[in-house]
Amino acid sequence: MARSGKIFIVEDSPLDVQITKDALLQRGYRVVGVAHSVEEAMPMIMKRKPDLVLMDITLKGEKDGIWAAGQVQNTLEIPVLFVSGLLNEDMMARVLAAEPSGFLVKPFNEKELYINIELALYKSEMKRQLRKTEKRFRSMIQVMPDILIFLNHEGVHLEMFTSDTSLLIKDAEWQKGRRLHDVFQEALAETILTAIHTALETDEMQTIEYRLLLNEKDVYFEMRIIASNENEVMAIVRDITQRKRTEEELVFLRFRDRLTGLYNRDFFEEEIDRLDTERQYPLSLILCDIDGLKLVNDVLGHLEGDKVAVRIADILKDSCREEDIICRTGGDEFTVLLPQTTEADARKIMRRIKRKCEEGMKKGCLTSLSLGASCKTSPGKKRSQLVKEADDAMYLNKMTNREQRLNELLEMMRTHPRYNMEADETYWNRINRYRDGVSK
Repeated sequence: MARSGKIFIVEDSPLDVQITKDALLQRGYRVVGVAHSVEEAMPMIMKRKPDLVLMDITLKGEKDGIWAAGQVQNTLEIPVLFVSGLLNEDMMARVLAAEPSGFLVKPFNEKELYINIELALYKSEMKRQLRKTEKRFRSMIQVMPDILIFLNHEGVHLEMFTSDTSLLIKDAEWQKGRRLHDVFQEALAETILTAIHTALETDEMQTIEYRLLLNEKDVYFEMRIIASNENEVMAIVRDITQRKRTEEELVFLRFRDRLTGLYNRDFFEEEIDRLDTERQYPLSLILCDIDGLKLVNDVLGHLEGDKVAVRIADILKDSCREEDIICRTGGDEFTVLLPQTTEADARKIMRRIKRKCEEGMKKGCLTSLSLGASCKTSPGKKRSQLVKEADDAMYLNKMTNREQRLNELLEMMRTHPRYNMEADETYWNRINRYRDGVSK
């Protein structure tokens, strides 16, 4: 088989040089240089960059082959195969320290030379590939914002790599050799250990999410665990705090009213479905409608109307319990869901809301509100019926002394800096036309 390896020979015996050179050429190797001393060899090796150096140990000059091998292997990363006829104990210790790619004892035959060269070249190629892989791995670690952890089946940290040490509870050296239970709280450690065992048993990736307090801030992590061999796993841990915040923001935008921060109609629809179970009965509902919000919008402007809505939202928050669910279900409509609440208790909360609204009106705030309540105690009553009963009760409350309440609101608005007399007149003209049965 023809060989293409480039071999450099360092040998001070002309006869040995010729024998070795002939054997190499016969096997198809290329001899790219011959030197008789270390001083002669070093510049030639640096220039010609062979694949392997055949190095005699005892050479003419100040430096011997062992010293030269250290320079060639460590500086140039070229493998060295020692060739020598003499080897005492002191020399043997130096040879081992030099970590050569092989050793041939003179005299040797062509087959021994061939086998040792092939092994040396193979080992050199494997080392080169390993260095390349390690360099690629470390480069990946440096640019990767993640934490890479190797753990055994007992949850002991074997290795840890990261470019962002701020994500670690303590430094990587501290965690190395420690069990999960030494690093994390009991519940989280058990969760991770269970995921490790599942990954080893099924050979499938396991994913868990958790939260840690780092530097007095909540940081969310995702850990992906996959078996790396029969007793070890590799875990990639990623900071997902920003993703979590984005998800929370999206949920907020989907289920929250932007003006008041309360839940919106979409959330109300989902939540009333979820709560419509016997375990939550009696399920009560309070429907609230702002009196004269359109009048406020027309006469004072929508900015003031928004302030009224925010004021009402604050009153509802102050009046309801922590477990009650307050939703803004329309421009001037609010709905409160009260799980495990009797109608009598719901009416107590209604009175508390009404009282706070009246206190606001006395202070000159536009906080007039119409309320209605209903209650569901069994599966027999449909959800639509529950809402309709509350809506009917609210409408009846709104129609009671409606004109008087609107006049009270109007009197308060006429002292407001944003009062618009023309809008006021337009509003009442429209109301009067409706009364007379004239469509606009």
